[in-house]
Amino acid sequence: MKATNSHSLFNILIFLCLFAMSSTFTPPRNAGEMASSLSSHGDISSLQSSQNDHSRQQNLRHRFLTKDQVADQNLQYMLSLYNRAADTDGRPREPRILGSNTVRLIRSTSTPKRYHTSPDQQYSYIVEYELKALPLEKLVRASVIHLRTTALSHLPVSCGVNVSSLGPASQRVSSGGSVMLRPHDQWTEMDITPHVSSQNEGRLSLTVQYQCVEDRLVKITMLRRRGGRRTHGKPVYLRTQLKVPALLLFLEEEAGDPREWAGPAEVPAPSVPRPRRSKEPGSIGADIPNYMRKNSVAKTQCKLHSYRVTFRDLDWDRWIIAPHKYNPRYCRGDCPRILHYGYNSPNHAIVQNFINEMGVGEVPPPACVPYKYKPISVLMMEKNGSIVYKEYEDMIAESCTCR
Repeated sequence: MKATNSHSLFNILIFLCLFAMSSTFTPPRNAGEMASSLSSHGDISSLQSSQNDHSRQQNLRHRFLTKDQVADQNLQYMLSLYNRAADTDGRPREPRILGSNTVRLIRSTSTPKRYHTSPDQQYSYIVEYELKALPLEKLVRASVIHLRTTALSHLPVSCGVNVSSLGPASQRVSSGGSVMLRPHDQWTEMDITPHVSSQNEGRLSLTVQYQCVEDRLVKITMLRRRGGRRTHGKPVYLRTQLKVPALLLFLEEEAGDPREWAGPAEVPAPSVPRPRRSKEPGSIGADIPNYMRKNSVAKTQCKLHSYRVTFRDLDWDRWIIAPHKYNPRYCRGDCPRILHYGYNSPNHAIVQNFINEMGVGEVPPPACVPYKYKPISVLMMEKNGSIVYKEYEDMIAESCTCR
């Protein structure tokens, strides 16, 4: 009896121990479950990455840039100028800050040559800019952009600058100034309008000489990998230097035509003439008998509608950098029988509407069309490498009318 009780007690103790161990131990899932789990996490990660990319794309003020374009300081300068001059929808900010409707950044067309005139920080560039086919008679002002090297962007720069134009003696102009860059500043402008306005040959040749302070030597220790280990190499001494300057032209050009975006092979879009505003005292509607007494509400009233499109949808994103999106808006709907003053309809539209109402002849009713427009600012690349900021008039519908 004692043996039986002892054996039963022993079995109970073993059962309790096994139960306790099983409650604290989670068996591993099979390979299929583990693969499924990893796959689901991967799908979630991919989905989140895709959503983040889509979100970044939607929030961009300009299209995605290539690696070379991101490293292009000239393009980065023009993007900075664009962001200062236009809002997130590409509309020019008020008041206008550029003083012109077009800004052209022109790169040097010749191979720049730098001459070290002394062991210190004196060097110069001989540069040429192509000015053919440019309306220099519309020139407002001209500048050169002094660009610093990115290797030492954390240091201030202080340089004296002398700019001399080359060519016939009668066209030679010399001007001087200074370049002051705070830490992390990448560029600065210098006015050279007299140099450009004196050129009539379609080309501008300049010598740009820099003389910078000598105390900008920085010791950079290069790290090398040998056998998987990082070892210190020889110290390298770098000087703060400025890159080849770009030419900046501020022009008041004629109103731009968006058909030039698509190139000569594209079919031109039909143009709609801008309606003239009819003055309230001269509205003929008040003089037509019984015209103002009858009224009917249109099923779909003429009004403004929104429509967002990206230049990628139009296959224009290869040369249009900004804006990324464009909302031209459009007018749609039926014109009411009574064209009240809010529609700003001309007298001709009022008479046309009345004739259509009376059924005299086959005269269609007035159409719902844009009345007021606003401009849009566009940043685009040209085939020759120039970067152009330009404001195009009548690009965004602001209100509708019946005419």
